[in-house]
Amino acid sequence: MHHALSLKFLGGAGTVTGSKTVLSFNRQHIMIDCGLFQGIKALRKKNWQQIPLAEEISDVVLTHAHLDHCGLLPRLVKQGFKGAIHCTPITASLARIILLDSAKIQEEDAADANRHRYSRHREALPLYDTEDVHRCLKLFQTHDFDEWVILGVDLKFSFKANGHIPGSALVEVRAGKKTLVFSGDLGRMKPLIMSRPKPLPACDLLVMESTYGDRLHSILSPFDQLEECVNKALAQKGQVLIPSFAVERSQEVIYLLLSLMQQKRIPRVKVFLDSPMAAAVTAVLTDYYRFLKDPALLGILKEVFEVVSDYRASQSVVSMREPKIVIAGSGMMTGGRILHHLEAHVGKPETMVILPGFQAVGTRGHTLAHGGDELKFFGRYHKVRAEVVSLHGLSAHADREEMVQWIRKADGPPGRIVLNHGEPSAADSLRVKLEHAFSIPVSIAVQDMELVLDYEE
Repeated sequence: MHHALSLKFLGGAGTVTGSKTVLSFNRQHIMIDCGLFQGIKALRKKNWQQIPLAEEISDVVLTHAHLDHCGLLPRLVKQGFKGAIHCTPITASLARIILLDSAKIQEEDAADANRHRYSRHREALPLYDTEDVHRCLKLFQTHDFDEWVILGVDLKFSFKANGHIPGSALVEVRAGKKTLVFSGDLGRMKPLIMSRPKPLPACDLLVMESTYGDRLHSILSPFDQLEECVNKALAQKGQVLIPSFAVERSQEVIYLLLSLMQQKRIPRVKVFLDSPMAAAVTAVLTDYYRFLKDPALLGILKEVFEVVSDYRASQSVVSMREPKIVIAGSGMMTGGRILHHLEAHVGKPETMVILPGFQAVGTRGHTLAHGGDELKFFGRYHKVRAEVVSLHGLSAHADREEMVQWIRKADGPPGRIVLNHGEPSAADSLRVKLEHAFSIPVSIAVQDMELVLDYEE
């Protein structure tokens, strides 16, 4: 019997945003991830295009809740998708928070553009709104790790934990006699607060991310680095500002701070989590993280930690003179409450700004990380006199050696590998490394590339 099996890369190919891959088998189309394109304008414009096969896709399989993997789902539903969106229970809870936040930002940006008339369109519209998100959330179906989900005749998949963020998974697909694995975003082999990724299942084809395919993460200890920065700022009676991502990174920073306080390496000063989204995420994940069950750390958490919910409370934290630590969104300073803290304190040399995550080109975080002497926000330029430090060793993505190690620990190497979700230089560096290590064909996905895996049975 003849089966047609093919993959089409609609996003996350040649770039780290907009992850979208369509698997077609026996005339059925499954989409793995449906992410938002972020960053430079040429990429963001793609979000407005019609998504190929939107009405013909039977199911979406979602690896995790980050926007570059789930952020275009409401748009897919708007364009006619009526199938099921499959994910793990934690991913569903996080995606709800993240998509509603994304819709709110889209609505505010459109309203802003209309108010100030800086859109080239007669009326600026949001990419999607809150209503679209609620329609999309009705289609979610949750599955536990290692459960097999039947999608069609001879077609099924299973989620396995991959250690990137809570709820995140790799996807093992069985299509006829072929096994395909989509790595999703692969976590670290020695993570701080996550569990390490599950082993790679034996497969004919591995579609693997390559975000850090050209580098090794720092061996600098984030504990030592954070200790030094916090103590320096507090000694000069300054503020410690940490712009952080709501999912996983904020919780990691909280863990580092609590551990340092428990070991008496930094004083017990007030820590404010000034991000409604990070607060909502932390509430969802309270049962998930082991460190939040440690009585010693929990005692310190109750003593020093405060979640700032409403805007008025946030403003009073901004105006507090005494030294404190503030964790606030957004992680790349593209918006959010961190900007109010920067407005008040970035011009003071005693302030310490600690960047705990990747800073994409074109963001304020990137400007600061690369020594920019001024930042533009709220319609004007602000002089940067604060000390800025990038915290190393906190990435949620495996580096080149960790990816090689993960494949090496599988039952056997995959038949072939296709690399996606990476900048071209990172993907190519990883390709060379993997071909050398395993002597198997490795190719790099490019936008709209189609890969046909035809076979007779």
